[in-house]
Amino acid sequence: MKALHVFALAIALVLLALPASATRYDLPDGRYFILSLGGSFAYSRDTAGNFRVWGDNQYGQLGKGHFNNASGILGIYPSDFRTKNAEIDLSQVKDIVSGSNFSFFWMNDGTLYAVGNSDFGTLGKAEGSYSTHKQFYVPEKPAALSCGFGHCLLLTENGEVYGWGRNNKGQVGNGSRQKTTAPCKLPLQNIVQIAAGGQFSLALDREGRLWGWGDNEFSILAPGSEAFFATPVQVNTGGIEIAAIEAGGYHAAVLDKEGRVWAWGKNDVYQVGIESRGKTVTAPVQVNLPLPATSLSVYSSQNYAILSDTSLWSWGNNGYGQLGQHLRGVVGGLPGQCVERDVIVAETGSMFALCVLQDGTMMAAGFNNHAELGDGSTGHRNTMSPNGMDLILN
Repeated sequence: MKALHVFALAIALVLLALPASATRYDLPDGRYFILSLGGSFAYSRDTAGNFRVWGDNQYGQLGKGHFNNASGILGIYPSDFRTKNAEIDLSQVKDIVSGSNFSFFWMNDGTLYAVGNSDFGTLGKAEGSYSTHKQFYVPEKPAALSCGFGHCLLLTENGEVYGWGRNNKGQVGNGSRQKTTAPCKLPLQNIVQIAAGGQFSLALDREGRLWGWGDNEFSILAPGSEAFFATPVQVNTGGIEIAAIEAGGYHAAVLDKEGRVWAWGKNDVYQVGIESRGKTVTAPVQVNLPLPATSLSVYSSQNYAILSDTSLWSWGNNGYGQLGQHLRGVVGGLPGQCVERDVIVAETGSMFALCVLQDGTMMAAGFNNHAELGDGSTGHRNTMSPNGMDLILN
């Protein structure tokens, strides 16, 4: 294995210590930045404390106080974010966690403010949308938050889990299939990580056991004919020593303590990372990567892993070039390199991805109809390349 630069090693250790739902990245010098991607939109906070938003706004998910699908100048450029809620002090935002078409501001005191689509009760009301961040009441202070395609999970500081929102496949985990506007406490203890997927949920406990609930159409939770599980069941991962968990639309992936990536579930566009002729992969298989991974980002049907040499690799759905491997219109792709070096963060949305280099440069690839790439255009991009933004890391 190649030797890591000291800076890269420090970043790698930080990333491995973070829960899978974190979008805040702490730098060795004490500063931090945030990069949070939803389905077709993004928020960023640079190290100087400046917030920007861009992309799709049809549900008000940019938090700008309107539903106009225009994110800035000429409707396509990232714009500075200025909250219209006087209760929110932007200097106190600890993290931003986004779902398919909604997001939460997580404050230092544990308060949550929600914005965007709430048709499934995701933001505390049964239907409609917010265009301005509104306080969302939770029973306990969060330790982690994860959002999926209409449902959310909250991990408390004492290792308990709450779920709410869309629940058609039991993904909330409270034993029913009715959407819920208030967090429900789940029968789990000693949980250290959570991940909300398309219509399923995952949780990792202190003993290294993986738990899951919700949609089981593609055997993510258990092989067999069970269509869904409305309460948590233990997922058989074959003894993998899990370091981090990720949930996609219809597949799951984990990073083990040796830096190996494992995946299983639906594999119609190679999102599991192997050739299976489109057949579902019912047990974790190792993804073929040349070096250990230090972080993993999964959304919908694509995956991105930063390796120990700071290169970025991707696999899965590539219908709009979102893998950044110089190919467009290829439905799926096996693991391949999309950035050669210096990557410290990679995040993915529905059909696009962004990454940040050590010098603060932001790069983007994929679908761009809503200007989610942040480059001032609405043209798709099949190469991971600079989008003209940076996060002031120097």
